[in-house]
Formats: sequence, C-alpha cells, structure tokens
Amino acid sequence: MHICVFINPFSGKTIQGFFSEERIKDIFSKYLSREHSFEFVKTENPDELPSKISYILKKADIVALVGGDGTIKTFIDLLIPMSEGEKKIPIIAPIGAGSLNVVAKNVLPQTVGTAPRLICDIVNSFSSFPDMRFVKMISPLKFEEENLVQYGFMFGNGVIFSGAEIYDSWGFGSQKAFSLIIKAIFSFFFGGELKEKLTKYISCEIKVDGSEVPIKRAVACLASLFDKMILFTRPFISKPQEGKFFFAVFGDSHKKLALNFLNIALGRKVLENSINSLASEVFLKFEGGYTIDGEIFRRSFTEMKISLGPKIPFLSLNKK
Repeated sequence: MHICVFINPFSGKTIQGFFSEERIKDIFSKYLSREHSFEFVKTENPDELPSKISYILKKADIVALVGGDGTIKTFIDLLIPMSEGEKKIPIIAPIGAGSLNVVAKNVLPQTVGTAPRLICDIVNSFSSFPDMRFVKMISPLKFEEENLVQYGFMFGNGVIFSGAEIYDSWGFGSQKAFSLIIKAIFSFFFGGELKEKLTKYISCEIKVDGSEVPIKRAVACLASLFDKMILFTRPFISKPQEGKFFFAVFGDSHKKLALNFLNIALGRKVLENSINSLASEVFLKFEGGYTIDGEIFRRSFTEMKISLGPKIPFLSLNKK
C-alpha cells in the first residue's frame, strides 16, 4: 500500500516537533512495514490544492492528513466532487495537528503525537486492501446554499458563530476555548466585553425532516455528525443512528442556558423552548453567518439545506 502524507503548512502545530515532516518521516521509516511505501505531498499555495488532491487520488491508497478540523473540511470539499466516478477513494487517516481536532479524536482516537505510529501499526495489520476491520465509512454533513456546496462535520450559528469569531481573534488552543466558554457564561449575568456579541438572538425559520419547528427566535442552532464535540461537551441526548445527524436549537434565554450550561453541555437536559434530536434533512433561514468545523462564513442572512453527503473511508479502530 502507498501512503501520501499531506501536511497543512498553515496549521499552527505542524511546525512543532510532534507534527514536523522530519518526525513523521522517522516514525514511518522505522515502523511501517517495508511492503508499504510513503511520500509527502506538500503545498504552501492554496491554488495548488486541486492538483495535489488529483495526484493523491491517483497515487494513494491511504492519505494521512496532518492538520485540524479545517484541514479535513478543505480536503473533502475538493475530494468529493473530484472523486465522482472514481472506483477507489483513498482512506483518510487524520493526524490531529489543529487546535481542537474534534474529527481526529472521534474517528481515530489519539493523543498528541501518537497518530503516526498508530497509523503504521494499523496499516501493518491489514490482511487485505481495504481491510474493513480498520475502515469506517463516514458521511460528512452536506451544506447547500444557492451558489455554494460544502462538506464538514460541525455547524453552528448565533452565539456559536459569534463565539467562533472571538476565538479566531484570540488565537487557538483548548485553553483559550475553555476561557471563552467561562467568560461567555459570566457575560450573560454580569456584562463585560463579550456581552454585546454573545447576548443576541437570531430570527430563524427551521424545518426538520419536513416538519416546521415552532421556534422563531433562537440563541443558536447546532448540527453535528458526532455527539462528542469540543473539549468535554457532548450536548446531544439521542444515540447515533445510521442515516441521521445530531441537530439542536436553543431557544431559551441566554441566562437560562447559562444556568443550565453543564447539564446542556453533557446532554443531560433539554429546556422547554429548545429541541435536541436527530435529523436526516434540515432547512434553515436565519440572520447572520455561521461556522463549519471552526471555519467562519460571514453573511447578513443565510438560507441553507443540511443533509448527509456521500460516504468516505476513514482509518479507524472502530470495527463497525
């Protein structure tokens, strides 16, 4: 099997030792069986991404993506339309080198720096290609606007979008994300620098699987393929179900949501003016922009359909 290692040069951690080309090369050279091969595919020019992904499609059995959630999103945004009609799509092996790495932690559980060796061990255990004991077929979320189709794993608007904008301006990292959550909760009660940005409501129209949601004003809407999200949060109450994704609307007041934050964040409670369920198709109209996998999309008004996209193979220890 041939592995292409794609490193996102714009990810903040890829310049560090754990995620440097030199370290990954050393690990692959030492632990990957000689019957397999690998190469690095690099670019520092976003305009070259289509040609690089085209090369990976032709050459790779597995692509090790070194970066964060945004790197995976950008890669599959291009991979999915480019791979239409292809008999073989390379298996994606995420190496979490971003700020939060939600996708990597859900798909191929890893701690900092362990993924390259883990990938070697799994690939060496393949009895055939693809060995479905170590491959999980995952349908990312598909986001459709009038002139734009995107793919990803986590969506948020309202206060989630505003929080993402603040997080982006502060820099990245789990400590800053946790600090933002704490400051946001305090701002709901005591004011402060974040109150104006984080205590707004958005007007919205929502249909879930053909049924209109009665909530017309919300603090935020949230869609995710995974129940485990940033930091310790698992905000959904339903169990995963094939062909559906998690969807929630938070329509209660900011203060009420803040008072119940821990129970909501852990999926223990749904307030009376909120919904928390599974969906296969959601239509949204709402004020403002949104965030997908940490990437910010600024809008004055958004009209969008969310559904599931085509299945993509991911390297995984999950034997399902």
